[in-house]
Amino acid sequence: MSSPQQPPIPPVPQPPAPGGWQQPAGYGAPGYGAPAAPYQPPQDPRYAQYLQAPPAPKPSSGLGMVALILSLVATIGASILLAVALSAIGNGLGARLETITPGSGMEILTPVRDWVLVAEIAAWGGTALGIWALVQGIVAVAKRRGRGAGIAAIVIAALGPFIAVAAAFLGAVAGVAGSGAV
Repeated sequence: MSSPQQPPIPPVPQPPAPGGWQQPAGYGAPGYGAPAAPYQPPQDPRYAQYLQAPPAPKPSSGLGMVALILSLVATIGASILLAVALSAIGNGLGARLETITPGSGMEILTPVRDWVLVAEIAAWGGTALGIWALVQGIVAVAKRRGRGAGIAAIVIAALGPFIAVAAAFLGAVAGVAGSGAV
């Protein structure tokens, strides 16, 4: 038996010559470089201003400033008003504190009901303004419209309840101490 004849082996391609790929002969026109770009910007400086985009307008910082003002009013204004009202309540009730029994109700506040209303308005108003300032401060920071003032508003509004509680405590203690009951 004769063995089948094997097909011829194709030649192995040679590696490219040093220097990289070369354009095969017969393509392109010799002696010319790369084609020029279809458009070159004008070199005259008088026309360069029309090629540049105008700078984006700086956003207003009013949003952050309003948030900062609201947080200051909520924290400082409400705390002062609350301290004054609780001082007046403590001063008005100081002498009656010794007569309070476990069964006595809210009728003990009747003589100072006006100051109780002021304290309540200060507490709820400060809470509402503080939440508004906190939310508006977050929006100002997120939209980059008064970022520094917005951050300050967030911090002040977050510290507001602690400042109000401290002011209320000090006002109530000062009122009771000033009444002569203690």
